[in-house]
Amino acid sequence: MTNGCYGNNTIPKCLYSMEDAPCYTVSIFMKKLFFIGIGGVVLSAAAFGLSYTNKDSVNGSSNATGMESQQEQIKKGEDVTTPMIERMKTPDVMKAVYLTAPSAGREDKIQTVLAMKKNGLNAVVIDVKDSFGMVAYDSQLETVKQYKLRQKFIRDLGGLVQRFHDEGIYVIGRVAVFQDTAFAEARPEIAVHDARKVRAAGGAMSKKTIWRDRKNLAWVDPSSSEVYEYVVALSKDVLGYGFDELNYDYIRFPSDGSITSILYPKTIENTAHTEIIKKFMQYLREEMRGVVISADLFGFTMIKTEDIGIGQIVEDAYANFDFISPMVYPSHYPDGFMGYKNPAAWPYEVVADSMQKGKERLDMHKATASSTAKLRPWLQDFDLGADYDAAMIGKQIKASKDTLKDGYVGYMLWNPSSNYTSGGLQ
Repeated sequence: MTNGCYGNNTIPKCLYSMEDAPCYTVSIFMKKLFFIGIGGVVLSAAAFGLSYTNKDSVNGSSNATGMESQQEQIKKGEDVTTPMIERMKTPDVMKAVYLTAPSAGREDKIQTVLAMKKNGLNAVVIDVKDSFGMVAYDSQLETVKQYKLRQKFIRDLGGLVQRFHDEGIYVIGRVAVFQDTAFAEARPEIAVHDARKVRAAGGAMSKKTIWRDRKNLAWVDPSSSEVYEYVVALSKDVLGYGFDELNYDYIRFPSDGSITSILYPKTIENTAHTEIIKKFMQYLREEMRGVVISADLFGFTMIKTEDIGIGQIVEDAYANFDFISPMVYPSHYPDGFMGYKNPAAWPYEVVADSMQKGKERLDMHKATASSTAKLRPWLQDFDLGADYDAAMIGKQIKASKDTLKDGYVGYMLWNPSSNYTSGGLQ
């Protein structure tokens, strides 16, 4: 995720932070290509059912009745804080990796993750709705079916979750929120549009007038109540498959591309972006009572007290999420940050600076408000700006431990292709 990309002939740079490896430019410093969800093989078959074998992670019957009852409970709008499924306790110190939806549908990738247990892995983050807006399993939600928002990479979602649970691995479902090409194209009336195209079309909004960012992806309006309801409905659907936590990404306004030409059909002109994002966070917290939820934020939100143009203020997240996950990838800080020509070459210093400032603000927030929020960063495990081997990853981990001290609760490693460095998990 970026607030714009720039570069020279050797090192592509992305400002602030990233969600889905936005710069696909290849440089001599990159040994991996970052194409997420592109060219993946679509796997068919329904994701249905949940087996109950691990007493510590799930409770219920061994047939489909428990799942059906859970879904009926959700459909009726009942509080999911008392679900039939007993979820795993969040690890005191998390060591997690991220799996794209296509990776989560591949046996070799699953085996690789399971093998990382010997290095301390105790959690995994799985895409259930990616930044293209595609739902990765056979969801039966009416919105998903009506607008064909499924791309069933994961054949048996409940079985996959249970498999990780049986290995003692905590499972987090990742949901991309406002960057959603599929939903935007299916429902242009709630999509972000290009004002120039709308004018050329005589004021009519359509799929042809939708605004695109630099990755050619579309967005939905962060003020749309229909989007809010869809995200919550999908979240509750996902919970029925046994996930222990839900992680939300792209809780923000667009940041890269021709921002000045954007037209928001639902956002009232001159309304502060921060107020709109705060409203969504509050809505999500209220609707997901009793569920462990986490939010991914730009790394720069730890440093900047003002809005950087996307609506994210870290104190608003502290008030509404259990875990805040700043994406403090050193490669995504601008040249000259902290006086470093190439911040990617200084992983300890860059991560320590952001996490220290984030901790200070969290401490200040807790002094005046009731909050149990904790910082749990996304750390870099991909080559961009520098070669990120196990030592470079270890420096980021040490920076997090050193700055958060007693508040250290672990980290999550990000590689957009789910290809992790040997020895990186420490």
